[in-house]
Amino acid sequence: MADEPPPTEPVAEGEAPPEEEGEPELPPPCMDLTGFPLKVDVFDAMHMLDEKQEKVDGAPNFRQVAGFPVFGTGQPTEEGFLKVLDKTKVGEDTPPRSIWFNMRKEPVIYVNGNPCTPRYPDDLHRNLEVQFPVDELENLQTHYLKHLNQLMEEDANKSIKIHKDGAFAENPMEREDIEEAVKVESLKELKNIYEGLKENGFPNIIGQRCPVNEDRAPGEECFDIMIEMLKNEPASTPCIFSDQMGRGRTTLGMIIACLIKEIQITTELRRMEDINLVSKDTVDDLIHQKFESALPRCQDDDDPFIKGEFDVIKELLEKVPATKEGKKKIDRVIDICGPQPKGTGLQNLRECVIETKWKYDVATEDKQVAWKHLILSFMERYFYLICFATYAMEYGPGGYQKSFAAWMDEHKDLRVMIEEGKDKLEWYRTVDPQKMEHLKELIAAPNYKENLGVLIRTIYDFAFVTYADLPRGPIKNNSMRRLAATTLMDILPTDIAERVNKKMEEDPSSTHDFLTLVGLVSYYGSED
Repeated sequence: MADEPPPTEPVAEGEAPPEEEGEPELPPPCMDLTGFPLKVDVFDAMHMLDEKQEKVDGAPNFRQVAGFPVFGTGQPTEEGFLKVLDKTKVGEDTPPRSIWFNMRKEPVIYVNGNPCTPRYPDDLHRNLEVQFPVDELENLQTHYLKHLNQLMEEDANKSIKIHKDGAFAENPMEREDIEEAVKVESLKELKNIYEGLKENGFPNIIGQRCPVNEDRAPGEECFDIMIEMLKNEPASTPCIFSDQMGRGRTTLGMIIACLIKEIQITTELRRMEDINLVSKDTVDDLIHQKFESALPRCQDDDDPFIKGEFDVIKELLEKVPATKEGKKKIDRVIDICGPQPKGTGLQNLRECVIETKWKYDVATEDKQVAWKHLILSFMERYFYLICFATYAMEYGPGGYQKSFAAWMDEHKDLRVMIEEGKDKLEWYRTVDPQKMEHLKELIAAPNYKENLGVLIRTIYDFAFVTYADLPRGPIKNNSMRRLAATTLMDILPTDIAERVNKKMEEDPSSTHDFLTLVGLVSYYGSED
């Protein structure tokens, strides 16, 4: 007969019963998110991939890099996770193994199966930008979940308020916010989702946060997190990357993973060559076909800026010659992770620098602030990718015996170079000074109105030459019109300029484009 447990001693009168053991107490959060509103990740028109590409319900912008077991997606719904994992199985491994990289810094909370995150109370369109290690970010997420549970319990309808974007706009200043109360049926944090996946046929899934601020360069530690996770994994292990939309941060992770896997495969092939298992010609041919073959050509491929030839990048290549091969290597990976026809993704992390600059050129001054912030961040991100590729090509074949952060410590001047050099762009375009003098001579002539047609055509010609590097389309057209209008106002004689400005001030609601200004100059320039 089994020993019976000793009887529980009665509690003395006036004494409180002993407390039952509950959940372990959490460490204090790294920041207080009380009052930070919750915003749902999903918004209208979030899926932006080509209609011909496979669409997975609950996983917006899901795609795979051609030739790699590397996948990307926007933050899936709870049901979407299982659908993604079914699509990313490689081989006949049962149960399948995969690594899911969460590229977000902000806490991710699931309300009724839909992903949401906290936002700044005074800026609902910006993701949290915090600088804390992974363990503290996970702890912060758990604290925020507890906070939301408390808000739900305090509400009579068991509801919480959730915000959402009406539709996506790349510039945060153009996004519309909508608030609604949602009755809570389930409330989970992201790690609860991973635990559920392990219980539903995917016990070998690994969830890893790799925290990156939205549209920013990753911290050096993020590169090392991915190296530590992948360097001892077979190149065939599927890697899945996600952030809110599956765009910038996801693409960044996919690029890094593809480079790491490429170096793994090429290193293994070279070892086979060294032991005479495979001939050198065969190895060279395999490496060329898989990693070096030409990609489809595009109209603007020869544009220096499309190729990433910015001043700070040229300085990097000049002062650190090894980065020339690093740039060549990472540029191809960037292309296959980018949009069609070269890749299967959403964003080219090299070309987006100049593409965003084109948007800056035609934006109003109030919106230029946000565009400039993006341009500088994109430039820094591209710079760091070149540095990482250079480091990985040197230390990857040997198993990454040195961390990327340590490599950057040995090249401290690179941190200074990008910090001081990322702003070296032509922020404002103007017509060449000699051409401006010619225009001033035309408008200063007594019969300038008779030559107005020549003046207009000349201004347009100068604007076209100034923006000759931009591809055809609305951005180029708007840039030319804006420069033409600015140029016309700059060359006006003082008396005519005062009359035209006075008329524009009287009617601020009208459009003050180039042709409108020409009409005003023609009419008011004749007043005595």
